[in-house]
Amino acid sequence: MNSKIVLMLSISALTFTLGIAPNSMALDDASTMRCDGGIVAAGDSEDSVKEKCGEPQQVLTPDPQEPVKWVYNLGDTYFVSIVNSKVERIQVGE
Repeated sequence: MNSKIVLMLSISALTFTLGIAPNSMALDDASTMRCDGGIVAAGDSEDSVKEKCGEPQQVLTPDPQEPVKWVYNLGDTYFVSIVNSKVERIQVGE
């Protein structure tokens, strides 16, 4: 194989690994998230979540059509979907 083909295949494999694999991580729905300041549930306001859990460790904004996700590492990793300044969904993964 010539070096250009090998390079293109390597870039494609890297793109697949970095771009698709993290997005396909299996997440489980959780009804609540327990923090030092209290329990967070769907319907809670952004301010309430911050009071109970502090600032998120990471904020993911994947696409304008999708909710913003706040990430909290509390032993397990929690993904809190925020829509219209309220918790819409809580998911947990490793």
